[in-house]
Amino acid sequence: MTSQEHLTEFSVLVKTHLNSVIRYVSFLTRGNEDASDIAQDVFLKAWQQFDPQLKNSFRAWVMKIARNMVIDRYKRRAPAVKYTGAQIEQAVARTSDTENTAGSEDDVWPEGLPAFSRLPVNQREIVYMRYVEQIPYDEMSRITGKSQEALRKIVSRAVLAIRKEVANETLQQSE
Repeated sequence: MTSQEHLTEFSVLVKTHLNSVIRYVSFLTRGNEDASDIAQDVFLKAWQQFDPQLKNSFRAWVMKIARNMVIDRYKRRAPAVKYTGAQIEQAVARTSDTENTAGSEDDVWPEGLPAFSRLPVNQREIVYMRYVEQIPYDEMSRITGKSQEALRKIVSRAVLAIRKEVANETLQQSE
């Protein structure tokens, strides 16, 4: 394969998956302005490591790169001081109370479902991949490194939690 054919094939794959990667990175970074920079870095890294044999699994591969880059970016920014679970929960509570809604999960989740935004981060990520990006379990497994069975359980538990919360809200409103 010539380098021009190699570039053309990569360009087609990028055009096909660019929006999914940007949405996914935006979701993971909670709409942070770093999202577009990270997405660019994802495709730069993908180009540097591109193998035409990856064509059939390109989306899973590039989403895994995106996920790892987001994790790496936030690890580098993490404070050296270790906090207790209670301190982290307090900080999250303060942040969510004062946070404006622009760029929150409500913008990414189609219905802006409050129950979704209250799921634990790992469940939100998996539910997002499954229902927003419509990624099949086998691909999600390659992206996250979790088994398909574990992913199904995460989705099932998250959907159950959302249903319970929505049912409780509906019941409270009808009273």
